[in-house]
Amino acid sequence: MIYPITPSMLQEDILYGHVYPDLEQTLFWSPQWDPDFYIDLARAGFISISHAHPDHGSVQIAELQASYAVLDWENLHRSGHLRRLIRSGRLEEEGIELHVSSSCERVIERLIDYHRPGTWLSPPYRTLLGELSGGDQAHFGLRATELWSRKHDYLIAGELGYTIGKTYTSLSGFTTRPNRQWRHFGTLQLVMLAERLRDHGFAFWNMGHTRQRYKLALGARVIPRGDFLKRWLLARDQVPDNLSTTAYVGTVGAAGTVG
Repeated sequence: MIYPITPSMLQEDILYGHVYPDLEQTLFWSPQWDPDFYIDLARAGFISISHAHPDHGSVQIAELQASYAVLDWENLHRSGHLRRLIRSGRLEEEGIELHVSSSCERVIERLIDYHRPGTWLSPPYRTLLGELSGGDQAHFGLRATELWSRKHDYLIAGELGYTIGKTYTSLSGFTTRPNRQWRHFGTLQLVMLAERLRDHGFAFWNMGHTRQRYKLALGARVIPRGDFLKRWLLARDQVPDNLSTTAYVGTVGAAGTVG
């Protein structure tokens, strides 16, 4: 069942007394596309997408999951395929760089193309994302990650997500397929992003749904809602070290390690 949700339901007494304890309530909907409401939902632990409703048009679907996939940095796993790719010298040859910034237009375009025809990035959601760009990163910051080959001037993989305090949450990602030239580069993007978040003082990566196998392969653990929220509500109000509003770049060092 999908329950309606309003801004008044995000008051602490309602969240802690009624919403958080009820594990049967996971999906909520609202016709509102107000940026402040979206941010309040995100700060409360909801992850929101959109859905086409026959009567209300595109509505916001906010999910408070029964359990979450969470990546802690000490559990980050680099597969044998990825380690061989790093040692091969291919990344230096390609001039691989990781960019993370608040400029999201290019990533959103690639996401729409990658997931068509079933993308949840509806026009109202895309308008909302535009209104959210450039916000206060400690309170809520929309983030676009891009993995580039400078040799080919080509965007290989990337994702859209947001930061709140010392937390990072994924929304959606893309890679280059079915071109085998870039095989395992999608995993490389995830590992480089995880290491960048770690180095900037983030507490953990909220990867959302627990069903995708690649998240567990990367080292994410499944955490029940109650345990997740204890960590989430603490970390969201902290400020990561060296937080910057500018894009930063990660490259592959000469020793073959991702940095």
